[in-house]
Amino acid sequence: MIKSIRVRFLFWYTLILAVTFSMFALVLYFHVSASLKKELDRSLLTKAEGIAASVNAYWETEKKDALRHGARKTVFRKINHPNFLKITRRWVEEHSNDPDLMDVIVQLFKPDGTLIASSPNAPEKLTIPEAILRSLTDEKIPYKDRHIPVAEDSDLDLHILQIPALEDGKPAYIVQVAGSLNSIRSTLQGLKFILFLLLPITVVVASVCAGEFLASITLKPLKDMVNTARQITAENMSLRIATPESKDEIRHLAETFNDMLGKIQQGIISQKQFIQDVSHELRTPITIMRGELEVALKRQRSPEEYCRILESTLEETKKIGKLLENLLALTRFDSSATILAKVPTDIAAMMRDILDDMKILASPKRIKMGYVGQEGVTILLDRDKITRALIDILDNAIKYTPEEGKTSVGVTTQKDVACIKITDTGIGIPAHDLPHIFDRFYQVDKSRNSAGFGLGLSIARSIINAHGGSIAVESVEYQGTTFIITLPMGSPGTDQAIPVPNIPSAK
Repeated sequence: MIKSIRVRFLFWYTLILAVTFSMFALVLYFHVSASLKKELDRSLLTKAEGIAASVNAYWETEKKDALRHGARKTVFRKINHPNFLKITRRWVEEHSNDPDLMDVIVQLFKPDGTLIASSPNAPEKLTIPEAILRSLTDEKIPYKDRHIPVAEDSDLDLHILQIPALEDGKPAYIVQVAGSLNSIRSTLQGLKFILFLLLPITVVVASVCAGEFLASITLKPLKDMVNTARQITAENMSLRIATPESKDEIRHLAETFNDMLGKIQQGIISQKQFIQDVSHELRTPITIMRGELEVALKRQRSPEEYCRILESTLEETKKIGKLLENLLALTRFDSSATILAKVPTDIAAMMRDILDDMKILASPKRIKMGYVGQEGVTILLDRDKITRALIDILDNAIKYTPEEGKTSVGVTTQKDVACIKITDTGIGIPAHDLPHIFDRFYQVDKSRNSAGFGLGLSIARSIINAHGGSIAVESVEYQGTTFIITLPMGSPGTDQAIPVPNIPSAK
């Protein structure tokens, strides 16, 4: 199995060129062979017809002279006539040095196959086979190739044509012309040497050189990418692959690889930040618990003091438990391990129930809370989880809205989605913090004096995304914030309620 792309490229490039040129060579060879044969056929036919015409003209001249001297016309028949036989022999002798006939063998035969005359270069064994004699008519017979031995160590390969010269519809004599195949075979042998030896060697050498050149040009960006990729480590994730100027697949691959590196880098950064944040959030309650327990062990204390210390320690363990439960909830949503128990839910009724619960938290700050929106909007959702997400958002609205502020909830529908808007008149969110408020452990209050862990909005977004919805935020600092939640409006009854693992409420 060839593993190198370069070698595979060279192999297939060379193979394709070799196959292509081999097919071309075969077609060319057979085409040249057929063309040479056809040219020889035309030459033999032309010469055979010319010989027959010349012999007939020679005979007609002799016939006219004899008629002028009183000979009878019936005497001048060609078929087996002694005078005709003499005339044909004389014609062959006179034309034996004719330049047009030097490259062919000429023989004249009686209708029964008896030789009348032949050119000096005719071999003795060149006769007309019986099968051909029987098939001679006024139509030309096919050309024949024959192998004629002329000596013990010498043979002659001939391409032969026989045509009958007719008199009164019957063969008077037969003209046989034969051309040597040696010149054709010599030409084809040379062509074969060029096409099937020199050409393949040239093609292989040229294709290897050209393929190596093309492979070097094509694979150089990949080689650079490999060298760069080998330098990238977890500590050096900022390094990127150089993007080639060409707008081709290599550039697309480099851009895709760089995008992947960016995502991996962001994942590593998020992972490090996540570990730091979890460590920070766990360190505070653990430090408090450790300090209180160490103080409790320094001396004997009253039962009331031990009880107070244990209650404080229990409170801190509850905070740690809540943090871990929130992290578990986020993990389940991110991994799609949570199954939603969707049921048809009246959004307006659900929002009023949530607002009634949240008024308990808003009343100490005299914050007004109200619902303004459409009635009778029913969609399929997991009510418990959506309630948790909305409570997280409303809890932040109450927390960051000053006394006697206002928080309102509105519901509208647009095409196939329901839109929930939660608006407050709080302190707002700085513009540079807006892109990060859904990140885990992110808190606009950098001092982290708030009681939360910075996971509420992350969980809310995960819940909404799990429903196929989305959440966005708009805020103006010192004026207020609006959270915009969109949820798809499914057809009631298309989903069934499915039992899911219990995820703790965010109240």
